[in-house]
Amino acid sequence: MAKKSRRSFVTSVLACVAFVAAAIWSWDLPVRDVLSYLVLLLIFLAVIITAALGFGALLNWLRGRKK
Repeated sequence: MAKKSRRSFVTSVLACVAFVAAAIWSWDLPVRDVLSYLVLLLIFLAVIITAALGFGALLNWLRGRKK
């Protein structure tokens, strides 16, 4: 079952890359814009992950205090 899940993930990633490549090629989307959106996306993702880790650590600390 794990191999099917991995195939689905790889297929999804390839479809996303193909869509971005099609947008660059057919709509003359500048590569600079695509890269700036990618950097912005990675920054937002890092902020979300950091906030989740912070809240997880806070909840872990609050649980440990009650014992």
